[in-house]
Amino acid sequence: MHNKNELVKILSKDKNKNVNMINFVNTYPINCIKKVGESVLVRGKSDEYWVYISSSSNIELSKLVNELNDEDKYFAVIEDWMLPIVTQGKDLEWKLSCMKYIFPHNIQLPRNKSKIVELSIKDAEYIYDNYDYKKYTSKEYIAERLQKDISLGIIEDDRLVGWIMIHDDGAIGMLNILPAYRKKGYGYELMTAMVKEVRQQGKIPFLHIEEDNIKSTSLALKVGFEKDRRVHWFKLR
Repeated sequence: MHNKNELVKILSKDKNKNVNMINFVNTYPINCIKKVGESVLVRGKSDEYWVYISSSSNIELSKLVNELNDEDKYFAVIEDWMLPIVTQGKDLEWKLSCMKYIFPHNIQLPRNKSKIVELSIKDAEYIYDNYDYKKYTSKEYIAERLQKDISLGIIEDDRLVGWIMIHDDGAIGMLNILPAYRKKGYGYELMTAMVKEVRQQGKIPFLHIEEDNIKSTSLALKVGFEKDRRVHWFKLR
């Protein structure tokens, strides 16, 4: 199968499960699509060549994994049950595990109290320098995200003190508030503003949070997000 539209049609049978993959396929060049039964594997290029897999079958997943080659190093949104099959006999260079949360379509959000501004590519260096998770990203990736999708911030004391962006798979993320400006409700303000923006685009608001990140989890639940499933990003050696 080589047709993106056909692929998206298949993935859209379960939009919540496949929302990451759908957004990635619609946004970036895809150089490989493989299908076994109802399971699909794609390889595409954003900051790296990423492999995405949608499957509900051990047998079909094993067949897809046999199609991988030594150049397939980066994997995105791999579910718990898939992890041992995809990584069997291979060493990991790194792994990031998160819980996926999805915002229900029937919840209404309050009006924002803070002044929310749109960001631009000129903010990339500043955001990278002040981002708590810079080891998982790059200045180039942040610049690309600022240029291609929604990014919002809060200005105080003539400086950017908080921001939120959209990842290459459509997930809300990169929320960061400078330490001196925390406990002012800015995280809640930015999160609710971004959910509204994503909804206006007709898309599903969702995000990923490391399970030991209690503050971010509490914020997501306060805004109204609901737990979906645990997923993993990793790089093979």
